[in-house]
Amino acid sequence: MLTKRVVCCGLVLMLGAVLAAVPAAAADKSDMAARAAVWEKEYNAGNLAAVQALYATDGCRMPPNQEAVHGSEAILAQLKAGKDRGAAKVKIVVTAAESSGDLGYGTGTYEITGADGSHIDHGKWMNVSKKSNGTWKTQCDIFNSDMPMPTGSMK
Repeated sequence: MLTKRVVCCGLVLMLGAVLAAVPAAAADKSDMAARAAVWEKEYNAGNLAAVQALYATDGCRMPPNQEAVHGSEAILAQLKAGKDRGAAKVKIVVTAAESSGDLGYGTGTYEITGADGSHIDHGKWMNVSKKSNGTWKTQCDIFNSDMPMPTGSMK
């Protein structure tokens, strides 16, 4: 009787481990972490056209305290404007990512520094991606600062 219970408990634990491992192994087929690493590398190298290429042609960006931008050219212009305002380097951390079918999402944190290494901003982001013609592209992303708004900005 005791042997039967031990074997039964062992099988239940083994089944639980297998079922827990399956979603973790297949949770993010969009490979958000790798795409975020490319985004960071190319932005920091000043290759904004390569960053733009990570977005769908009808994609969008929703930066903090600015209008959303839609389409490839507007995304590239917004990226250039960020560089022009002194956002020289970005560090991106993916904290969660998952995909199902041709849709995926990721969340994480970011930190922006100037060319001299000075801290400019930090916050959180969310990305929605879509697989089209076999390639994952960012459909839309949004990022929000964790820093307080500058004084005088609320009217």
